[in-house]
Amino acid sequence: MGRLKQLKPFVRRYVILIAFFFCSMALVYCIPTAWIQENVDQSLEVMENEGERPLYAFYRHSAIVDNHTDMLMYRSLIPQRDDYNFIQSSVSINSYARYWHGYQTVLRPLTVIFQVQEVRYLGMILFYLLFFWSAWMIASKTRFSNAMLYVLAVASSYLVTVTTCFQYLTTFFVLFISLIFLLSRYDKDKPISFLLYFFTVGMTENFFDFLTYPVITLGIPLILLLWLRVRDEEAKLKENAWFTLKASVSWGMGYALTWIIKWLIGMAVLGMSHFWLTMSVIQYRLEGNEEDPLDRIGTIRKNLKAWLNVQDDGIITWSKVVLLILLAALILAVWKKLKDLKTVGGYLPILAVAAYPYIWYLVMSNHSQIHFWYTYRAQIVTLFGILLFIKSVLRDTGGEL
Repeated sequence: MGRLKQLKPFVRRYVILIAFFFCSMALVYCIPTAWIQENVDQSLEVMENEGERPLYAFYRHSAIVDNHTDMLMYRSLIPQRDDYNFIQSSVSINSYARYWHGYQTVLRPLTVIFQVQEVRYLGMILFYLLFFWSAWMIASKTRFSNAMLYVLAVASSYLVTVTTCFQYLTTFFVLFISLIFLLSRYDKDKPISFLLYFFTVGMTENFFDFLTYPVITLGIPLILLLWLRVRDEEAKLKENAWFTLKASVSWGMGYALTWIIKWLIGMAVLGMSHFWLTMSVIQYRLEGNEEDPLDRIGTIRKNLKAWLNVQDDGIITWSKVVLLILLAALILAVWKKLKDLKTVGGYLPILAVAAYPYIWYLVMSNHSQIHFWYTYRAQIVTLFGILLFIKSVLRDTGGEL
């Protein structure tokens, strides 16, 4: 009975959020298509003129703007089947029923008034407001230097590109808002249900996600919580390792169960054919095919090269040499000036979380090897985790920021 009581908040949260996701999608599809048709057409014309995958300024794979997916998002605003009612349209999304397409709850109402240029501008402004707010919260609740490491990690993902692409924006919005919520509620003397928090974040991310780089919504908050646990609770290796496992499972269950219920809703509303179509796509994503055979190590290599801005021919630029020298210097500093081993052990699970992007690449190898030019951004978790770990295990030689 005790375990059942512990599960009740999760079941309640799951039912409430799934009902909210379903109803909000249905409601936005009550907006008459005639209200948005002209703005959709003109927006698509703009993006078609730009190209499916335009490159601005940097001319590297890691700086591609995914207009292909953004155009798909805009085309999805217009139902293609006149025989579908608003509920069927909101579930089908023009036969792309395996995802929730939660962005529709924002993009469809905005398109009544705005075209793509204005929506991009609003997205850019909101991105920076939430980004700076979340960094300020990290500085307020932890340390200013932690906030700077967070800013550096996020900045490594080509923000100029991120802020002009709707697909890239949604996951960052979930990350920023979840961080702001977590840190505004965090109080060591008034504990909140962190497992329920990660469950909710996983559900919310799946509602908006296109398998872009969802692991950042788990990794960044979890790394910060592990740091706070060592500071406030003097958590050691065993406690933080167990907390890391439970938090990760909670996020994963929220993410997976939200996805599974969408497939079942699709089957109930649209019929079995849509369900089996979804299953065939899932099999392809997990196993690949003759045209796209799985290469798990190659997937990691591709994502790593994109993140490090390595040129297509594999030549490492001088900036990477500088980065390696700085990394070697930090390792030497750690070797000479470590804190006590118990404290270092408490921080070790941060390094485990820093490896999560590579676990994601191994599991979702097919998607990550084809779309490496944006999935590489998951590695901001790696950069943030490694830098925060190195900074945290060094002995304080004076007043630390």
